[in-house]
Amino acid sequence: MATWEIKDVSKQYRSGKVKALSHVNLSIEPGLFGLLGPNGAGKTTLMRILATVLAADSGEVHFGKLDWSRPQDVTRNLGYLPQHFNVYKYLTVGEALDDIALFKGVPKGERKKHVELALERSHMTEFAKRRIGQLSGGMLRRVGIAQALVGEPKVLIVDEPSAGLDPTERIHLRKLLRDYADGRRAVLISSHIVEDIESLCDQVAVLNRGTIRAHGRMKDVRALAEGRVAETVMSRQEYYEMEEGHAVIAFWPEEEGEGVRVRYLLKEGETSEHVVAPRLEDSYTLVIGGGKQ
Repeated sequence: MATWEIKDVSKQYRSGKVKALSHVNLSIEPGLFGLLGPNGAGKTTLMRILATVLAADSGEVHFGKLDWSRPQDVTRNLGYLPQHFNVYKYLTVGEALDDIALFKGVPKGERKKHVELALERSHMTEFAKRRIGQLSGGMLRRVGIAQALVGEPKVLIVDEPSAGLDPTERIHLRKLLRDYADGRRAVLISSHIVEDIESLCDQVAVLNRGTIRAHGRMKDVRALAEGRVAETVMSRQEYYEMEEGHAVIAFWPEEEGEGVRVRYLLKEGETSEHVVAPRLEDSYTLVIGGGKQ
C-alpha cells in the first residue's frame, strides 16, 4: 500500500515576513491521520497545499504514483472538505454533487453511481432534491463531506469535519471516516477537537509555528507526556496558586464540597504522588510549549 510522503515542504507569503511552513516532513500511512496545532500554526496552509489549492515554495508531495507537481493528475484521486464549505444556493444537493463529480473527472456513465454512494454515506439521500440554500448548517456540512467522497478518492483531506454537527451526527461521521479509510486509503483530519483526533486516528502530528513538533503512532505521541501529568482535588486557593507555575489541562468543580479536580502538567523534574496516564491533550499541550519551567 502506498504511503503519503510530504518532503521538506515550505511556504512563505509574499510579504516575506510570514513563514507559514518551514521544512515540513511527514510520512502518512494508509488509515486515519490527525493534525493538531493552535491557531496560526500553519495547519490550513498545509491542508491547502495538500489539496492542490495552494502551491508550496519548495518541497515534494507524493502518494504512490501521484505527484503533487502535476495537480491535474491528483484531482481525480483527492477529496477535500475545507473548514468553510459552500456551493451555489440554487443548486439541489444532487446537482451540486454531480458538478463535483464532473470537476473531478469521473466518467459520465459512472457519475450517478458515485453521487448516490456519497449521498448514502453522508445520510443525505432523502435530501438529494433539496436546494442548497434551504439546508441547515449541519446539513450543509454533510453535503461538504459527501462532495469530498465523490469519486472514491485515494486520499481524503478534511478540515474541522465535525464543525456544526450535533452529537449524533458527530458519531456517525467518525464511523464514516473509519469505514472509508479501511486501512487502504489515507485520510488526513485537521481538528481543534482533540477528542475527534484521539478517538479516530491511528497516527498524529503536532504542528506549531510552521514546524512539526511531534509525529508518530497515537500511543507514541501520548507517551511524550509520560510522568508529566498529575490529577488531584484541591481547594480553589490551592488551584489559583498552582496555576501560576503550571499548565492546566482541565479542571472540574467537585460535586460535593468547595474543591476542584485539576489535571495539569508537572514541571520538568518535578514529582508527584498524583501522576496519571497521559492522554493526547496532555502531550499536545506539552509539545506546543505548555510545560512551564
